[in-house]
Amino acid sequence: MAKRLFLLHIGPEPVDVSAMTEALALGRVAVPDADADTFAHAGLEIRRNHKAAGLKRKHVEGAWAAICRRAYKTRADCFVSMPAFFEATSEQVALALDGLTGFRVVLVVTSGFTAPPPAAWTSLVKEGRTHVLPANLSDEQLAAQVARIALIEEEGRLDKRLAKLSKRRTQVDKRLAA
Repeated sequence: MAKRLFLLHIGPEPVDVSAMTEALALGRVAVPDADADTFAHAGLEIRRNHKAAGLKRKHVEGAWAAICRRAYKTRADCFVSMPAFFEATSEQVALALDGLTGFRVVLVVTSGFTAPPPAAWTSLVKEGRTHVLPANLSDEQLAAQVARIALIEEEGRLDKRLAKLSKRRTQVDKRLAA
C-alpha cells in the first residue's frame, strides 16, 4: 500500500485551515479533526516552550501524537498547519517527524522567495518534497496550491507504478514468447 501524504505547512504565518477545507477537498486532502487548542499545544510541545505560555508539561504532553493519530485515522492525504514549527531546531524537527511514520511528508513553506526555507526542516525532509510558496497568498489560494501539490505527488506515484507495471508486463511477454 502506498504511503499517504502529510502536507505540513510550517508558516511562518498562521492560516485559517477551516476556510481551506472545501478547496483542499478538490485535491482529496483532509484535515485531521482536532480543536485549535490541540494544535496550539502541539506547537508548544514540540518546541518545548510550554513554560513561556504559562502551561505545565502535562497540559501539552501528547498533543502532537494525538494530531498524528487523527491524521492516520482519516485514511486520506492530510494537511496540517503548524506555524510554531517554523523556528524548530533539528532535534525538535526530528521529534515532530517521528510521529509521522507511515506518511510521506511534504513540507509547505509560505515564507516567500526572499528567504530560504528553514535548514532544520530541509535537512530532514527528503529532497524534492519541500515547496516554497509566496508569503502573500490568501487562505483559498494556499488551499488551491496545496491541492495542486497533492495532485502532483499523486501523479508522480502513479507514474512510478505504471513504469513498474510496464516492466513486469515486458518480463511476462518474454516468458510467454519463450
